[in-house]
Amino acid sequence: MRLLAVNSTRRRGFTLLALAVAFAAVSVVLALAVPAAGLLLDRARTRALEKDLKSFAAAFQNYALRQGDWPVGDGTPAAIPPGMEDELRESDWPRRSPIGGHYAWETDSRHQGTRYRAVIVIASTPDSPVLDHRDQLAAIDRGLDDGDLATGNFFLGYGNQPTFVLER
Repeated sequence: MRLLAVNSTRRRGFTLLALAVAFAAVSVVLALAVPAAGLLLDRARTRALEKDLKSFAAAFQNYALRQGDWPVGDGTPAAIPPGMEDELRESDWPRRSPIGGHYAWETDSRHQGTRYRAVIVIASTPDSPVLDHRDQLAAIDRGLDDGDLATGNFFLGYGNQPTFVLER
């Protein structure tokens, strides 16, 4: 009986080999899961930014239809333009954008040598720089425009800031 008791205590623990195999399996799973989670997070940021820009564009266009012109904008990040308080107060406008930076409204502004009547810029701020992921910015461009960050209505404007054109 005594031998049986000794053998049963020896079998209870993990061997070093079993622990190494378990650790290797967990490492492989994590090595595959972490990049996939990063891609899902990038896609979520992309969709959220597209939704924000479309929503803001509709609010500014409604204002322009009612008032006959765009609201005045000087490009101050997170500042709600005069007359847009009701449309943007409850929106994500004053908050950090999904890709960093803050939304800024500009009228009669120049980007890459061209003057635009009305644009929404995603401007870096000291506390929130815009993420410089060209692949993600290109994905945003494909969702909103032509997929080329150098042309169209979504492009990299002055200082490589993401810019969404409402009127040329």
